[in-house]
Parts: sequence; structure tokens; C-alpha cells
Amino acid sequence: MKKFLLFILAVSFSISSYSTHLMGGQITATYLSSDSTGVHYALDLTAYRDTIGIPMGINAIFQVSVMDTSGNWNPLFISTVSYDTSSGNLFLPVQSVYGVEVYIYQDTITLPDSGYYQISYTECCRNGAIINMASPLNESMTLATYINVDSASPNSSPVFLTPPVSYLPADTLWQYNPLPFDPDGDSLSWSLATPLGASTTVNGYVYLSDTLYSNSTGIFSLDSVTGVLSWDASMIGHFEASFVIEEFRNGSKIGEMRRDMQFIVIPDTSNFMPNISNMQTVPTNSGGYPYVKINPGVNYQLHLLGNDANPNDVLTMTAYGESFGLSISPSLFNFNSTGNGNEIEGTFSWTPDISHVRVQPYLTVFRTSDNTFYFDNTIQFEVTLSSSTGVDNIDFISVNDLYPNPANNSFTLSLNLEKSQDVHLDIYNVLGVRISNQELNLSAGNHLIVKNIDLSVGQYFVKISDQNGVSITTKRLVVVR
Repeated sequence: MKKFLLFILAVSFSISSYSTHLMGGQITATYLSSDSTGVHYALDLTAYRDTIGIPMGINAIFQVSVMDTSGNWNPLFISTVSYDTSSGNLFLPVQSVYGVEVYIYQDTITLPDSGYYQISYTECCRNGAIINMASPLNESMTLATYINVDSASPNSSPVFLTPPVSYLPADTLWQYNPLPFDPDGDSLSWSLATPLGASTTVNGYVYLSDTLYSNSTGIFSLDSVTGVLSWDASMIGHFEASFVIEEFRNGSKIGEMRRDMQFIVIPDTSNFMPNISNMQTVPTNSGGYPYVKINPGVNYQLHLLGNDANPNDVLTMTAYGESFGLSISPSLFNFNSTGNGNEIEGTFSWTPDISHVRVQPYLTVFRTSDNTFYFDNTIQFEVTLSSSTGVDNIDFISVNDLYPNPANNSFTLSLNLEKSQDVHLDIYNVLGVRISNQELNLSAGNHLIVKNIDLSVGQYFVKISDQNGVSITTKRLVVVR
């Protein structure tokens, strides 16, 4: 690993002494209030810099413009603000050797009521090591957020819920999800875009989906359903990408924001990518996406196993998503070591409230890390009053912990049913292969299910689903002898 770190530092130092530092960032605008003076917004600019370059400027200048009836942008005012006291910290502790810092600039502005506004930040210059631009040292970085202002219908800009990831290995399939989210519940559409320079798009930009930069096993792409970005980079180096979120309300576009990101691809062939090994146990929808339907008032638990082929790596797992920030009955997540080498188990638990019922699923990202690389898995959770067949009644099934656990030749599972129905009990191994399935016809009330097993020593997952195939819960089972 040390030789790869030295490689990155050598590349950085080989850049001209006039190199600057800008690697990416984003601006968000959050509605605060409105009064006779106008509509008040909080602005947050997050910027990332390469520590090898010229130091970050103390002040950031927000440029605010308004669109006229002809579609032209007219300057309205500028606002200058210093970075906050927490700025200048390294991006992530483990990544400090690569010299990436994060700076935060926060401001409050007042906009005239009713209008479409552009809030932008422009600074020179971009990191000279960027490969997929013609002349990055001569390019400024512009970040922009557009927002429709109407005090009668308050609007905040979309945001990204997951922090950026800067480092990934070459010739390895990798996934990252910025997790687009709108605090107002507006509809979102996201896509890749050409990065912006001082007055237009940057010169000579080449998308990372180009065969020069992507192996055929993983063309650089952004999933329009989940927001997942996947890439199997074909070469080492520094690369730039821009992500744009558009927000719509009642069919009309009311805003847009972008995030610029720089990816540093390193030639690391000795450190394997961490991953979740039992994703196959998660139900999928007709499109093949991991998709779980859960009912309000019913506790649902999902157990995910994090693994890494490097036995000395220490793993962590983090979860991001809207459900964790809910004011009523938020979801919970934690992880613990399983005692099986460096394997960890992440537990997602949620008892949604009736107010959480909606057609739009709650996107949740589970990020597994070995403190060098990161891999994101995305699962959609739908809180619904309907079963998967469209029946409008709730078939409540309450599942308690199975015991004994660890087990030997059998285990017992306690269930409570609100009404009689068929219940499916499936057992999966850690590779996600179903090795046992059983259909139980149960009456309403409490039941103690004794399941005889003849399994090899190891870990398994017991999945309980209702008669419509809706997953209720998954329990981890350890078999000993």
C-alpha cells in the first residue's frame, strides 16, 4: 500500500508550481422564513481542495442572479462570507495521506418574493492533474444552484445525503450513491453533466463512460432510478464528474443543484474491495432492484454481512437515508463484529409510523468500508398499507427473536398473526443461496414454530415473509456443534 501512496504524492508534486487546488463541491439553499422584506435562505457551500496546491481562499463570493421574462440572467447582488471554524479539516481521517481538505462557507441571504434565482460560486483553478479535461489548470470551477422562490409555496434546494468518496482502485467494479433527496418531497431527476468553468462548460471535457476510461465490465454510469454510480476504471489518475439534480413540483421544474466530484484512481492490486456478501437475501422488485415492502406499526429488521478478503482489514458499515432523519419513529442502524474474522453484521431496524405510508420508496444506502475503499449498496424501502398483490388490508405478523441462537439441531421462532394466513420460512447461507424453504398455514394468534435443521457449522439467515411474498424480517442464525 505504501508504494501506491507515494505514487499519488509523486503525481501531485509533478504538477506545475502554479497548480491550484479545487476538486469539487456543492451549494445548497434552505428556506428559512419570509416576511415583508423578502424570503430568507441559508446557503451552504462545501468545497474540496488538494492540499498540495495553493491554499484555499478565506472568503467565498456568492453571486445571485434573477431570470427575466426573456430567460436572461440579470445580476442581483453578491455576498461575501468567510469559511467556518470547522473548515480545513482533512476529508476523512484515513484519507489524510492523500491531502484532501473540506471547507464550509455558510451565509444567509434575502431574496425578493417570487422569481427564479441562480446562486453560484466561481473560483480558479481546478486541479491540474485532472485527465478528462483539456486544460484544467486554466479552468475555474463554478458551482450553481437554481431555485424558484415563492413565499406561498416555500422551496428548498435538493441535497445529497451521502458524503463524497474520492478514492477507488483501478480495474475493480465500484459503486457509489450520492443519494439525492429533496426536503420538500418534490420529484427529482438526476443525471451526469459537463462541469462548469468561469462562463461556460469546461474545455475538452470527456465523460468517464468513454472506453478510454472505463472497462467493458463496468462502464461509468449513473442509475436514473436509485442514483447509484458504478464504474470499473481502466486507468489510474485524477478524473472529474458533475452530477445534476433537477426538482419538479406539479409537473413544473422549480430548481436544480449540482455536485462536482474528483475521483482519484490508484493502482492498488493488493487491497480488495469491501462488500456486503448476503445482498442476495434482500427481496427485489420487477426491475431487479433490492426492494422491501413493510407495513406501518410492524418492526422490520434487515441483517447485512460486511466482508473483506483482506484478513487484517478492519471493516465498518454506515447507513444513510431519509428514514433516519424522520421526527417520528425514525429507522435505526448499527453494526457489530460477528467474531468470524473481520466480518461485521449491520442491523437496520424500523417500525414505521402510519404517516410514513407513501408510494415513493425510502432510498437507503449501506456503505461498507475497510478504511481505504468504500462500496455502496442501495435498498429501497416502501411503507405501504397494501400487500404486493394490491389487497388493501394489513396482515400484521409480529416476529420475536429465534432461540436458541447459536443453535444445534433445531431452533424455535415465536410469531403472532392478526389473521390466519400462509407464512413462508426460508433459510439462506452467507452467499445468499436459499437452502431451505417451508410454507406454514397458520391461524390467527400466537405460534411457536420449531424448525429442525441439519446444517453445517456457520452463519445463516432465516427470512419470514407473508403469503404475498412481502418480507417481514430476516434473523441471523448461528449453527454450532
